[in-house]
Amino acid sequence: MAAKKAPTFQTPVSPTPLQDLLEGFEDYVFVFDPSGHILHRSPSTGTLSSQGDPEHLGSYLPRGFLERVLYLAERESPPFLPLDLPLSQGGQRVPTEALMGRTLLGGQTAFVLSCRDTRHHRQNEDVLEKSEERYHTIFDHSPLGIVHIDHDGIVTDLNETFAQIMGTQKERLLGFNMIEKLVNPWMRRAVLDSLAGTPGLYEGQYTSLTGGKTSFLKAQFRPMTSRKGTFLGVVGVVEDISERREAEEQIRFLNMHDPLTGLLNRRCFDQELQRLDTPEHLPLCLIMGDVNGLKLANDAFGHPEGDILLTTIARILQQDAGPDEQVFRWGGDEFIILLPRADASRARERIAHIHALCAAWQGRGLVRPSISLGYGIKNAPEEDYRDVLLKTSEDRMYEVKMREGRRARLRILAALEERLHRVSGGEMGLHVNRLLRWCDWIGPRMSLKEGDHKTLRLLCQFHDLGLVGCPQDILDLPAPLQEEAFFARKEHPTTGYRLAKSIPELLPAADLVLSHHEQWDGRGFPQGLWQESIPFPVRLFQLLDALDVLTHPRPYDPPLSFPLALAEIRRNRGSLFDPTLADRFAALLEAEGIADTP
Repeated sequence: MAAKKAPTFQTPVSPTPLQDLLEGFEDYVFVFDPSGHILHRSPSTGTLSSQGDPEHLGSYLPRGFLERVLYLAERESPPFLPLDLPLSQGGQRVPTEALMGRTLLGGQTAFVLSCRDTRHHRQNEDVLEKSEERYHTIFDHSPLGIVHIDHDGIVTDLNETFAQIMGTQKERLLGFNMIEKLVNPWMRRAVLDSLAGTPGLYEGQYTSLTGGKTSFLKAQFRPMTSRKGTFLGVVGVVEDISERREAEEQIRFLNMHDPLTGLLNRRCFDQELQRLDTPEHLPLCLIMGDVNGLKLANDAFGHPEGDILLTTIARILQQDAGPDEQVFRWGGDEFIILLPRADASRARERIAHIHALCAAWQGRGLVRPSISLGYGIKNAPEEDYRDVLLKTSEDRMYEVKMREGRRARLRILAALEERLHRVSGGEMGLHVNRLLRWCDWIGPRMSLKEGDHKTLRLLCQFHDLGLVGCPQDILDLPAPLQEEAFFARKEHPTTGYRLAKSIPELLPAADLVLSHHEQWDGRGFPQGLWQESIPFPVRLFQLLDALDVLTHPRPYDPPLSFPLALAEIRRNRGSLFDPTLADRFAALLEAEGIADTP
């Protein structure tokens, strides 16, 4: 394929010394007369034709362009002027820097216009401008404080974040002398290090310039140099690390402390025991304690109540503790106190004081705090602390717990009974008292054995034990209950059974509590027992319970007379009640005239 020739212009270029001179110019050079007629031009102007119509820049300069050029020639102006060379296609123009001159050519006035293409310069400037915009966007919106400092330590630029961290306004910091006015000596030293040519680092407390707010900062100052090594100043990057420090402190705290009670944890105990296991701390005393009734409190009243019991015990153990004592949560319901330089007498005194504080406690919680305590003493360096401290104190603690455990359970049982009696505004307590009287009435008439009679009394007292965790608003709802409320009420036999199983004093009645809502026809709950599979004490209790409920006011029904109540019981014989037992019960009531009571 033949090479494409460069386009030619209409104006002939005659070989003259001037034209020869223009041959070596890379710039666009035009020589023209006052009418705009182009007399000569450099060959480089031919490249313009690739971007427009070559004839447009042929014999004459465009009129508007000529007027602007002549205007520039007549006025004093800088040596180089920005000037756009016109192209015909799409109105495009070539940006240039122009040098304008006047001369004589053949005795006639002529003008010389030399234009240097600045498109590449413009592109570089655009790139630089965009780079600066990106930098300022990052600078202005950075979450880190950024500051520029000159060689005298004067702030020349900063972002808003830096001003906020320093605790003042941005305008007040411009011109601020970081060497003379910065109060913090260690931060000032970091600035001086960077001005001396080495990076400066400061991490620590900082008090704001106004307001006196204290925070934690991390500040890095680095010297800036040009490519040639000229020192340009210092750039500082400052970060407020207060929240991070708080999070780290929290992590350290949780690493060494129990999150519920705030006491030192078992990991910390192991470290402290090794630290104190030295001759200067002898005799070394360890008191171990086990909270009484925690599991029962959790089962009876819920884990929030158990947490209250644990935090209460923790406060009691810390109360009046000596400056050298340390209290730990060993785990679960166990606590430990370490007492350096303490003998057995001091250990017994400390234990007695803790028991007194428990007895006098008047704080919140349904369960009175109680803890079984035992102690061990290490008197000689050669003794193994595991035997004389841990094992001895644990053995003594469990000996005490065997004695105190029953008292603690009875206290919780009393709390359960008290709370149960408050159900329905105290009506439950009245109901239970009436049931106990009916139980004592029916016992000899049914020839109940002493053990069976005691079990029936327990059932009368604690049949609704599972209601202690049921919200009062659900207990007071009239029938029929909504599904959610019915489910909450229906769960109480299972809850009561679980509680009774955890209390040895109620264990004989646990299965009875579970089945007291079963029915003779098998439609009861929770197990669906029927007929003879329902324990006899439960079948008898159901008759006593029904008679008392029917003859006393309820939120959803008025009371019935004894004759009507007995008729209702007879109507449900074989469905709700054991028919044989119901007949016998009714006969006893009628024989003593109770059934005729209005």
